[in-house]
Amino acid sequence: MNEDVFAGQWRELKGTLRSWWGNLSDDDFEWVGGQKDRLIGLLQQKYGWTREQAQQDVDRRLQEYEGSGMSFNNLKSKTYAAGETAANKAREAFSSAADGFESARSYVTENDFSTMAADFRDFVRKYPFQTVLIAAGLVYLLFRGRDRD
Repeated sequence: MNEDVFAGQWRELKGTLRSWWGNLSDDDFEWVGGQKDRLIGLLQQKYGWTREQAQQDVDRRLQEYEGSGMSFNNLKSKTYAAGETAANKAREAFSSAADGFESARSYVTENDFSTMAADFRDFVRKYPFQTVLIAAGLVYLLFRGRDRD
């Protein structure tokens, strides 16, 4: 990672750097301010390393960081892809809900009350426990606003 890229990604790198070098404080990171030479010097001071050791450790970790796909552009593209996936799922859910409402509308318009009552009776017989839970939920929703008045 060259000096310009290091300085440009300083904000996003700070959290990762903290996990790598726990002996460095927030004030140390503020002093470094995205300058690679300052970071190397600070590591020499805090860890008692030679300049070469500090340089090698910084370069190795930054190469791992770039190789792991944690760069800002990669993160941005992954976020965009996740947003597209979420939008597609929302479109599918909306379409499915619209189809369900259309199906319910056509059922109500095509059937008379006696047919719907018979279907409801069959549903209750087939799913008695679920019907009681739905009824309890509806009663709760109807009467919860009355307590506030």
